[in-house]
Amino acid sequence: MILVVGGIASGKHTYAESLGYAAEDFDEGVLADGKVLYALEELLRDGGLSEDAFAAVCAKDVVICCEVGSGVVPLDKGERAWRELVGRTVGRLSERADQVVRMVCGIPTTLK
Repeated sequence: MILVVGGIASGKHTYAESLGYAAEDFDEGVLADGKVLYALEELLRDGGLSEDAFAAVCAKDVVICCEVGSGVVPLDKGERAWRELVGRTVGRLSERADQVVRMVCGIPTTLK
């Protein structure tokens, strides 16, 4: 699995397309049959992943997640918990990923 992280509009989707994936390969914020999971952070809005769901995410060819932990810390306790959950989940995924790419200004930087 390739894990792609970066800020909003940093080129994550375009990078996955450059790997040969088409629009029909993308699942946005849901676990479905696509090869690419886009917006992992939205999948985590309602809480953490079960072990089966985590395994299903790891089975994707590409997992894309916006970095949500930078910037102003939200006042809302639920938003802070969600940001922490996203960060911890991405950390777990990066351990399992074959490759980790961070996108900045449309430029991919391979971290792993």
